[in-house]
Amino acid sequence: MWLDEDLTLEGLGTGVAPARTRRQRGVRVGAAPAWVRARLATTPGRLVLVSILIIVGAVCFGAIATGAEQSRERAAKAARSQTEPLLVHAKDLYTSLSDANATVATGLLSGGVETAANRNRYLADLRIATNALSALASESGTSAAAPVALNTIADQLPLYSGLVETARANNRQGFPIGAAYLRRAVQLSKTSMLPAADRIYSTEAQRLQEDYHTGSATATLVTFAVASAVALILLVLAQWYVTRISRRILNVGMLVATVALASVAVWGVVGLIGEQNALSRAQQHGSDPVEVLSATTVLLSRAQGDLSLALVNRGTDETDQLDFTAVERVLPPLTGEMSALARRTGTTAAANRFDSDYASYQAQTKRIQELQNKGELQPALQLEQPTANISDRLSSDLDGQIQAAQGRFKSAAADATSALGGLAFAIPVITVLAAVAALLGLRQRINEYR
Repeated sequence: MWLDEDLTLEGLGTGVAPARTRRQRGVRVGAAPAWVRARLATTPGRLVLVSILIIVGAVCFGAIATGAEQSRERAAKAARSQTEPLLVHAKDLYTSLSDANATVATGLLSGGVETAANRNRYLADLRIATNALSALASESGTSAAAPVALNTIADQLPLYSGLVETARANNRQGFPIGAAYLRRAVQLSKTSMLPAADRIYSTEAQRLQEDYHTGSATATLVTFAVASAVALILLVLAQWYVTRISRRILNVGMLVATVALASVAVWGVVGLIGEQNALSRAQQHGSDPVEVLSATTVLLSRAQGDLSLALVNRGTDETDQLDFTAVERVLPPLTGEMSALARRTGTTAAANRFDSDYASYQAQTKRIQELQNKGELQPALQLEQPTANISDRLSSDLDGQIQAAQGRFKSAAADATSALGGLAFAIPVITVLAAVAALLGLRQRINEYR
């Protein structure tokens, strides 16, 4: 081999370290646990360990408590200022599109030029639909279905209004083809725009339910309470230990820390319970009635539109009649649910008034159907306008109830957000102050051993 026998790899810097160096390193590595054990064998060392545990406990409590409070606060604010208003816009979009069908069908039944009130109502429906569409497009949520549905309505609404105008023009001139254009417009609405509006409404309703679930989840309250209890127990045990070794009952710093932490814990628990109750009240007295009342409004408008279209077609199209029958089967369960909600919210007077008018509406529609089945179309046409007036009165009554329910929601949602007011700032600040006070109290005892 070309290396000299006296030349070793150690000389090149690649050899194995001498045994003495390895022993020195082993002594240094093994000395750390021994040093820790030696420190913990002394009272000052154990007090330092208690200080470290208090710091770790304060950090954990602050993080967990702040996370729980922020989760609740975000959900309550989202329900109040985002998802519920968007749900109302989705409701307005659906009801205005549905009401437009009923309004234009009722107007064309009169022949010639429809009344100014009927025309203005139809234009108002289009305006409401356009405004709701714009509001929803600005923030349609995370669902992929919402933008697609919004684009569908935005693309087809001009086509729908164009068909309606063509139907009006032909109807003014007495051309029967006006009814055909109207059927195309209504079919476009029923088969495309209204299902898209329903998807948007379902998306926003699901988002609101998720906010309610997050904002009233019991697990959040339990997590906060457990974190508070663990932090307080840690402080009490630390005080007990300090009292035992120092023979002194009172440690001002530790006492201040305990009182501060107990105060913010009680504040947090009370705030979370108050927020949870208020958000539950917002759902039960606000958004739940709005959903049921909105569904009833849509179905009533749909029923009136079916009835008017069946008369426009002079009994030649059974589709509208079949749809009217289907809607009539769905409405009674909804009205029963409305009565139950009215008892919950203390609005039985409005519910009783609605039930009375709805009974009159049912009687009128039953009479119209009987005349249609007998082929007596002219008497049926004469009954259509009084029936439409009852339908309008029902819709107006429902709108008033919806506005009242929205007012109850806003009030309860405001209570939910205010219940957590100040906690986002108080939790971290008071936690830090409590930790500092506890460390100062422990530092005082540690200094006594020097």
